[in-house]
Amino acid sequence: MPESRRDLQESDTAILRPARPVRSARVIAPLLAAGLTYATSQTSIVPALPHIQRAMDASPAEGAWVITGFFVSSAALTVIAGRLGDMFGKRRALLTILGLFGLGALVCALATSVTMVIAGRIVMGAAGGVFPLAYSLLSDQLPRDRAAFGMGLISSAFGLGGALGMPTGGLITDRFGHGGLFWGTVLLTCLSLITVAVLVPEDKVRTRGHVDWSGAILIATGLGAPLTAISRGPDWGWDSPMTIGLLIVGAVALAALFQVERRSAHPLIHLGEMALRNVWIANAVAFLVTFGQGMSFLLVPQIAQLPTASDIGLGVGAMQAGLFMLPASLTTLLFGPVTGALIPRFGLRLPVIAGSLTTATGLLVLAALAAHPMGLLIGSGMMGIGAGMTFAVLPVLINDAVPPARRGAANGVNTIVRHIAIAISAQVAAVVLVISTPAGSPYPAGSAYAADFLLGAVVGGLALLVVPAVRARVPMSGPSTR
Repeated sequence: MPESRRDLQESDTAILRPARPVRSARVIAPLLAAGLTYATSQTSIVPALPHIQRAMDASPAEGAWVITGFFVSSAALTVIAGRLGDMFGKRRALLTILGLFGLGALVCALATSVTMVIAGRIVMGAAGGVFPLAYSLLSDQLPRDRAAFGMGLISSAFGLGGALGMPTGGLITDRFGHGGLFWGTVLLTCLSLITVAVLVPEDKVRTRGHVDWSGAILIATGLGAPLTAISRGPDWGWDSPMTIGLLIVGAVALAALFQVERRSAHPLIHLGEMALRNVWIANAVAFLVTFGQGMSFLLVPQIAQLPTASDIGLGVGAMQAGLFMLPASLTTLLFGPVTGALIPRFGLRLPVIAGSLTTATGLLVLAALAAHPMGLLIGSGMMGIGAGMTFAVLPVLINDAVPPARRGAANGVNTIVRHIAIAISAQVAAVVLVISTPAGSPYPAGSAYAADFLLGAVVGGLALLVVPAVRARVPMSGPSTR
């Protein structure tokens, strides 16, 4: 039930709880499978990209769009998916975007040109709403303590899938080609669809109204245009007309979105809710911590693959480089659900403080010891601990503050914030490396990587400044479980 009659009136919501108790595993397991399927696809394409370019005679610029198209589509459509879930049912919306994800993978598997692969990857990006819909379903179906555990476990899938994607994608591509990678994605998606359809109960939380299509177009443009500029800026040139033009288009669209959403009776994003204390704190922490996490995700495999002739490289292959992210995957998988389970006992502030501190400390370890294999492994493991603790709390902060019928869109905004942070951190890291490359050398100076890690530690550590403002909350009653 909502927290008060006022919440019910303000959200214009009809809420009916399932008549029978719901087992936690019945809800959590299929949502975890869906999250892993999507998260793995984010990075499994990276080692397959050279194979796609050779097989389809594609230029590096065309190949880059295979990644950029997915990334931009995912960011632009996440809030829309969340809002549709709020209106028509989160389970139904999740099944729909998983279906689109599988359709996109099928297009890629059957592709005869790089254009078809790009189109398929853009369609696959529609599944960016998997995580916000999963978080909202957990809150709708389970008591707060079990939902928090599930959110911690599923949030760990974001990092686990991303880290496992590169070595898994490389292995499958080496043995079966890029087509085998996409056919495998089709198979996993079908399994996820079946488990969600069979096991996850239909949610009965709805919000009345209509789809704010003007807001949807504006948010897709406002996010898609600048993210494309940020992703392609290094190739086009930061002062090129295309880069500057897309940044301007994005800024204008976001300004227009703000005005449209203020006046809409059924806005895509409730701006007043974005200003709620725990909601803006969740978004601020998501950006700051993800910025630091993005530095490690980008640079650790890169350092591992640099030749030993460079200042800092270890000279290993792509498969081995991916294994240096394994400690992050394992610690995230452990600390995500553990943190979620401990939230009812220790509250929301302590995990965010511990996660932010651990993230910053891990980046400091990487800055000091990145030239040593053990330094990379220890730093990567600490980053995973920080991610597990921090990201398990964020959906709980949001779901505690936002009425049940608007949690999909609110969690979608938080997911977008993380996408934006990753995009910006990647380009900031690249700029530091470029300007720190000695004349005549093909490799950046080792100190440049240390500077990137230090910057990530500083930005991630800023999350500690907002944590004291977190508002504690009395646990909300929910459906029973057994």
